[in-house]
Amino acid sequence: MPDHSTWFRFLPFYQDVMEAIYSSGLPLSHQSLMGTERFGGEHVFHALLVFAILLAVSLVVRGKLTDVKAALVPDPKLSLRTIVEMITEAALGLMKDMMKPDQARYFLPLIGTCAFFILFSNLLGLVPGFSPPTSTLNTTVACAIVIFTVTHVYGLKSHGPKYIMHFFGPVVPTRDTPIYAVPFILILMALMFVIECISHIARPVSLSVRLMGNMFADHTVVAIFVVLVPILPVIVPLPVMLLGVFVCFVQTLVFCLLSIIYISTAIEHAEEH
Repeated sequence: MPDHSTWFRFLPFYQDVMEAIYSSGLPLSHQSLMGTERFGGEHVFHALLVFAILLAVSLVVRGKLTDVKAALVPDPKLSLRTIVEMITEAALGLMKDMMKPDQARYFLPLIGTCAFFILFSNLLGLVPGFSPPTSTLNTTVACAIVIFTVTHVYGLKSHGPKYIMHFFGPVVPTRDTPIYAVPFILILMALMFVIECISHIARPVSLSVRLMGNMFADHTVVAIFVVLVPILPVIVPLPVMLLGVFVCFVQTLVFCLLSIIYISTAIEHAEEH
């Protein structure tokens, strides 16, 4: 994202923190659609702000659920609790359509955390003076790597070394395989292994670049409308901001949906061998 001022630049300790980072000697840079820029730190501060907001929301909702009997009755009006319950139930329902019920409940903390963090990060960019952490490649790559790691770790954990076999394709030599066919099968297995590795490596790249690109574009369009219309900075860009809200929800859904597919597919492939 292009370097621009945010509310965090007015913090009294902001420059001190940045100077400490610069003097550390670490090769820190900011990856964006505009190329590699010097580390600005805004996306880190915004991510920490999202974490703080989610922590506050969780504490408020948890306080309302301490009384189990009262918590069984939903709130009569739309509230913070009902919003959290709606997002959680939507994530769980989506997972149950692609996984077994016990697997869906097991992976719900992971997918639910991704859903809340990405959604709140996306929506933060619609507030003037703030930037969505998900508009930077640093943040989206971190989320994608978590999904990538969990996918293969739990594939190996659930099914052992047999999980690796699906990388070599469905055709493997057996005792009944003719001797003359073995070299051709081995070549085919090696080719399938290369293709599968490229396919799996492309998954986190696709997850991170898609989310970053859409949120970068959404935030940029809203910012342009606000700058071009200084007299009525809220009324005129309102349709664009409403479209931005829709994009925020859609990109959250796409990231979580693909994450569920990757995890469930890895388990299903492992069960086939």
